[in-house]
Amino acid sequence: MPDVHWERHGIGKMRDYREKKIWRGKFFTAFLAVTLMLTACTSKQGSTEDEYDRKEEQRKKLSRDWFDDSQAELDTQKNTLVPTQDLVGQPAIERVFTPEDFVDVPENEPPHITQIPEKKLFVAEFTTYYNSENISRSANIARAAELLDGLVIEPGEVFSCSTAIGPITEENGYFPAGTYVQGKVEDGIGGGVCQISTTLYNAALYAKLTIVERAPHSMIVNYVDPARDAAIAGNYKDLKLRNDYDSPVTIAARAVDGELTISIHTAEEDIGNEIELISIVLETIEPGEQVVTVDKNQPEDYYKVTQKAHTGYVAELYRVIRRDGVELVREKVNTSEYAATPEYVTVGSPGGQ
Repeated sequence: MPDVHWERHGIGKMRDYREKKIWRGKFFTAFLAVTLMLTACTSKQGSTEDEYDRKEEQRKKLSRDWFDDSQAELDTQKNTLVPTQDLVGQPAIERVFTPEDFVDVPENEPPHITQIPEKKLFVAEFTTYYNSENISRSANIARAAELLDGLVIEPGEVFSCSTAIGPITEENGYFPAGTYVQGKVEDGIGGGVCQISTTLYNAALYAKLTIVERAPHSMIVNYVDPARDAAIAGNYKDLKLRNDYDSPVTIAARAVDGELTISIHTAEEDIGNEIELISIVLETIEPGEQVVTVDKNQPEDYYKVTQKAHTGYVAELYRVIRRDGVELVREKVNTSEYAATPEYVTVGSPGGQ
């Protein structure tokens, strides 16, 4: 009996010992896990703070590089760039860093551009006016404008106005209209196309194209000031332009209801210069005496002006370039001479019918 009792008692003690050992193991395991978690959190927090400090120092260094030492200094308490004492009171750039500044942007993400300034291209334009009730002359101007519209002058190319709108023939859509012939106004095929070349000449001067060839009319015209005209006639008067830009230029022309507008479009950026063309008359030449022709087939009281008098001029044209009202360049463009012509009249004769 004692042996059995002792055996049972010994077995109970061993069982209690085992259970206590198991619980101690579980407690130690749990304690070790909690300790490891706390250590990891502390390590992670320290790593985050170290990374923040490292990036902050990089930001401060970059910010210092934006200024030289004579312009700004770093306030370490505020993380702010402030002007030095000799710049106090003057405008200064300040940069205050916040945690949001340290958010990393993926390398493959394109930059976000919030505002792109529009590039304004340089366009030169000039307008002249004509009598739309003169049907033939108006038709000639419209036809020449149609042929001119949309033409492109390549870099270095010399452009001929006569070639562009020619040939000036009835087959090419032109009609007889008034034109200057040896000091008189007579009908000729394509009369009025010189207004096209004149308007183009002024637009080219505003566009700063190089004028290779230009000729004035024999007599003054009424749609531009003296020295601002450009005549074309046969193969001896032409308007030729050269494009000295690095890019092509395009001509646009429109003739509607007595208004002719020609513009030259470039690929150059408009830098805001103001261009003015100034015509200066150096000399005025008065017409001579009236030229009278007697028509014996007309009655004595018959009187008709067949051509009005034209005053002659010697004139110069200047191009003035300004920026913000300040004159930068003044250059003489041409000197032109226009003949004076008398008035021509036809009268009847005594005994005429």
